[in-house]
Amino acid sequence: MGGTPPAPPAQNNLAQDRTFLQHDCLTRLADAGRTPPPLLQGARVTMLAALPDSIPEVTIDALLEHIVLIDQRGTILSTNKAWREFAAANGGDPSRVCEGINYLDVCDRAASSGCSDGTQVGILVRDVLSGRRRSATFDYPCDAPDQQRWFSLKITALDHAGTPAVVLVHGNITELKNCERQIQFQASLLASVEQAVIATDVGGTILYWNPFAEKLYGWSAAEALGRNIIELVPANNSTERAAQIMARLQAGCSWSGEFLVRHRNGRTFPMHVTDSPIRDEQGRLIGVIGISTDISEWKKTERALNLSAMVYEAIGEAIMITEPNGRIVAVNPAFIRLSGYTEQELIGQPAAMLLAGVLGQAHNCELLRRLEKAGHAQGKVWARHKNGDECAEWLRVDTIYDERGQVKFRVNMFSGITDQKLAEDTIWRQANFDFLTGLPNRSMFHDRLEHELRKSRRSGLPLALMFIDIDHFKEVNDTLGHDTGDKLLREVAARLSACIRQADTVARLGGDEFTVILGELDDLDSVERIAHAMLAALAEPFAIKAETLYLSGSIGITLFPHDATDVDTLLKNADQAMYAAKNRGRNQFGYFMQSMQRAAQKKMRTLNDLRVALALDQLRVLYQPIVELASGRIRKAEALLRWEHPQRGPVSPAEFIPLAEESGLIISIGDWVFQQAFHQAMRWRGSIDPDFQISVNMSPAQFRRHSPGAGHACHPPHVRAHPVLGRYVGTEIVVEITEGMLMESTHNIREQLLSFRESGIQMSIDDFGTGYSSLSYLKKFHIDYLKIDQSFVLKMVAGSDDLALCEAIVVMGHKLGIKVIAEGVETQEQRDLLTAAGCDFGQGYLFSRPLTAPQFDLLLRGHNYCA
Repeated sequence: MGGTPPAPPAQNNLAQDRTFLQHDCLTRLADAGRTPPPLLQGARVTMLAALPDSIPEVTIDALLEHIVLIDQRGTILSTNKAWREFAAANGGDPSRVCEGINYLDVCDRAASSGCSDGTQVGILVRDVLSGRRRSATFDYPCDAPDQQRWFSLKITALDHAGTPAVVLVHGNITELKNCERQIQFQASLLASVEQAVIATDVGGTILYWNPFAEKLYGWSAAEALGRNIIELVPANNSTERAAQIMARLQAGCSWSGEFLVRHRNGRTFPMHVTDSPIRDEQGRLIGVIGISTDISEWKKTERALNLSAMVYEAIGEAIMITEPNGRIVAVNPAFIRLSGYTEQELIGQPAAMLLAGVLGQAHNCELLRRLEKAGHAQGKVWARHKNGDECAEWLRVDTIYDERGQVKFRVNMFSGITDQKLAEDTIWRQANFDFLTGLPNRSMFHDRLEHELRKSRRSGLPLALMFIDIDHFKEVNDTLGHDTGDKLLREVAARLSACIRQADTVARLGGDEFTVILGELDDLDSVERIAHAMLAALAEPFAIKAETLYLSGSIGITLFPHDATDVDTLLKNADQAMYAAKNRGRNQFGYFMQSMQRAAQKKMRTLNDLRVALALDQLRVLYQPIVELASGRIRKAEALLRWEHPQRGPVSPAEFIPLAEESGLIISIGDWVFQQAFHQAMRWRGSIDPDFQISVNMSPAQFRRHSPGAGHACHPPHVRAHPVLGRYVGTEIVVEITEGMLMESTHNIREQLLSFRESGIQMSIDDFGTGYSSLSYLKKFHIDYLKIDQSFVLKMVAGSDDLALCEAIVVMGHKLGIKVIAEGVETQEQRDLLTAAGCDFGQGYLFSRPLTAPQFDLLLRGHNYCA
C-alpha cells in the first residue's frame, strides 16, 4: 500500500482532506506491517464469510476476528475461540452464545432488557436470513474501564453444506475510529487555517489546496488539483527559481524564504513560503507540503519604516521619543548633539532631567495641559545642556496612540527658537483660542471634537456633547454695558471649566454660547452630574464691579454614537436640545431626541416655503368682527393673517408666525398686512361707517427694524413711502401689541410707541391678563384698548372667579379711560355677563369666524348684529 497518494476527485474541501489523509493513514499502517481493522479489508471479510465446511475448525479458531455461524432459523451452528473469549472477557456467559442456542433469542432478550444494540442486531440478522439483504454491518461503542472501544459486526449470507446460513464476523475497530477522528480534526484544521496550505506529489502535481489558498491565489480547488504547481503559482520572473526550489525539495530538503507569486488575475505579490517533504514511515519521499503567507502589507510597512528611520537619522531637528511616564526610549543624532549626552546616557532616563528647572512655570503648565487635552502641543521651553548651559528651544509634542486609544509614545521635536516661531505661536493662539476667555474657539473646538470622536471609536466608549446658552445675557449687555458683559463671560468660562474633568474641553463658540466635550465616558450618569453642577455654578450670584447679577443657563446634551457620528450633526443636535430646554422654562438641561430632529426638519421646510409664500400669493388677510356689546353693531375688526399652503393646505398661524419673527420675514409680511388692512379700513369708512377701525398685530421685530427718524413721525415704512396716505393715517388703524413687549421694550421701541401715539394711531394691549403690566405704562403710552384674553372668557359663568377677573379689568380700564374688548366670546351667556359687567366690545365665534374681505363686506351691509 506504499507509493504516492492518488489525487482526490474534485469535491468539497473537507472531503478532499479526508480522502488524502485517510489514504496516507492506511499507507502508514500497511508499511508498518500492521493489519488494518476488519472494516478496511472488505475482501478479507468476504473471504471469511464464504469459508467452506471443509476448512478445519482449528483454522477458524486461529483467526483474530470473532466468528459465529447460524442457520436459517437463527440457531448457532459454531463459534470460534476468539468469539468465546470475547464473550467471557466482557462479562457474558459463553454458554448463552454457543452451539445450539438461538442467536435471535439472545438478541431479543438483550432488547427486552433495554439494550438498543440488541434490537438493531436482531433486525439486521432477520433481514439477511429472510433474503431482504445479502449483508449488513453494525458499528457500536463499548466502554472499557480505561477507554472507549469500538466494534463492528459484519453479517453475511452464505451456503453452508448446501443449506442457507449466515456468518457473523465481529471485530475491534477502535484504532480505525481513532484514525477517522484524527483525519476529521486534521481536515478541519487545514480548512480553517488562515494560511495557504498546498500539498503535491514528488513531481509537483497538486494533491491538496485548502480554502485559504483559493482566496489567496484566486483558483478554486477543483481548478488547481491535478495541475503542476510550477505552472500555476510562481510569477513569470520566478519560474526558474521555483524549479530550483522544487528540485531541492525532491531531494528531500526543506526550504523557507520569500517568493514572488501571481494571482489568477495576473497580479503579482510577495509571499513567505515554508516547504517541507512528506515521507512515509519507511522514510521514502511521497510528496511536499507548503505553507504560504502573504507579506505584501508587511513589505509596505518595512519600506515605510526604513524610510522613517533614514529621515529620523538624517533630519536636522532634534527628536526625543518618550513613554507616557516620561522615560526616554529613543533619540536621534541631532538630539545627541543638542543635549551633549550620549545615547546610552539618555535611554531610560526621565525627560524632565533635560528641562531647565522651569517646568512649573505657567507657560510650561499650559503646554502640558494642552498636550493632555488635544494630544499635541507646541511652545517655548528652557532646556539644559549636559555642560549646564540653558537655552530656549521651541518644542512640538505629538502623541502616538495604541489600538485601544491609549497613549503609547510622545514624540518631542526641538528646534532653535526664533522671532518667527514666536509670531507663529501668537498667530496660532489667536486662530484657535478665544481672546476674551482663553477657552478654545470654534475652530479648536471642531479639532478637539474630531479627535475625541476618533478616540471614542477606538475605545468603544460613548461621548457627550453639551451646548450651553446663558439665559437673559442680552439684557446684561443692554443695561450694564459690554464691559460688564465681558467680565461676566470670563467668570462664566471659569465656573464651567471648574465643573469638568481634566481631559474634557470647554469652548466658547461666540457670544454667550459655550460647548463642553465629555470624552470616553465609562459612566453616562456622570453627564447629568456635570450638567447639575454647571447649573448650580451658574445660579450662584456674580459680583461684577458694584453689581450683583443672577443668571441661569439652558443646556442641551447629545450622545455619540447613539444620536449621531459626525461633528456637524452632533453640534446641531445639542443646539436643538438646548433650545428645547430653554422653551421648557430655562435653567435646566435636556437630551436630544429624534423628534427634535424631525421638528427641526419640518421647521426648515416650512420656513423655506414661507419665504416665497407672499410672492406666490399664498397669504391672505381675514377679518373678524369686533361688536359693540351695548348696541350690537360691528364697529371694528381684527386683521388676521392666514397661509394657504399648496400641498399642506391651511397652516396654523401658531406654526408660521413664530418662524417669520425668528427669520425676520415678519417685517415684509407685517408691512404687507398693515397696508392691506389700511386700504380696507379706508374703503369701509368711505362706504359703510366713517368711524370703522381695523386692529393690526405688530411684533417686536417690526419695531426693532423701524427706529424713528429725524423730522417725521414713526409710521410703518409703506406709510412713510406714500406721503398722500401718510396724511390719512390715524384712528382707522389700531396697533395691537402684547403686555410683554410693553414691559420689556428697549428705549428705541418705547420711542416708537410714543411716535405712534403722536401720529394719532391708537394702541391696544392684546391677551391682557396673561402677562404683567404696569399701570404707569398704560397711562404713559396712552393705551386705548385692553383685550381680555379668551382664557378668562372661556370658563366664565355667573359667580365664577373668571367673571370677577373680567369685571375687575373692565372697572380698571374704565377708571383709566381705556375701553375693554373681550376675546373668545362663544355663548350668549358670556355676552350677557360681559354686557352686564360694562364691557365695551366682544369678539369671538358667537358673532362670526374670520372672513374674507368680500364676506365681511356682506356682513357689514347686512347689519346682522344690531341689538
